Amino acid sequence: MDLPNNEYKSRTDLEKAVEYIGEQMLEKDRLVNEAESKIAAIRSELEEVLYPVQSKIEHVTSGVAFFVKKNRDELFPDPNLKTCKMISGSIQFRKIPASVKTKGTAKFFEKILAANGLLQRFNDWAAKLSNVFIRVSIELNKEAILAEPLRAKQKLGVEINEEKERLYIKPSRLEDEISADADIEAA
Repeated sequence: MDLPNNEYKSRTDLEKAVEYIGEQMLEKDRLVNEAESKIAAIRSELEEVLYPVQSKIEHVTSGVAFFVKKNRDELFPDPNLKTCKMISGSIQFRKIPASVKTKGTAKFFEKILAANGLLQRFNDWAAKLSNVFIRVSIELNKEAILAEPLRAKQKLGVEINEEKERLYIKPSRLEDEISADADIEAA
């Protein structure tokens, strides 16, 4: 790489150096834009090539999920077993735990605090802590919500996703597995 001289002896030299930096930055931007354009074209081409393959995977996956749901007792005779091993790979059920779904925005938390007569106290406390360089953050106690879901729904208006089972398919030649997106209600 051929580097320019970087010893400047006059204001004119300095002007030329700053101009040179600007030209090099423009060249850098041009090269980055050119590369990003090529990357976008490659991604677009890849999406076109992958679409039929992904469609086949999704189609066969839905058939596997349907068969497994219909024949679960045969494939999993022991209710404690959650994996069915085959020569070609394995299918496995995993529990997806119950979860709390809400948008924990500042207004949402203010509404909860105000409804329980705590907003002013919280704001005073947060201001005092701020004076000693401590910041307070609020989050929902999701464990408590899941322990009392009906009360939490009524009081806070949160959504609770029930516990589910999800089917995973893992071909033996691959490290990756695929989720059969259809969640199945947990027994």
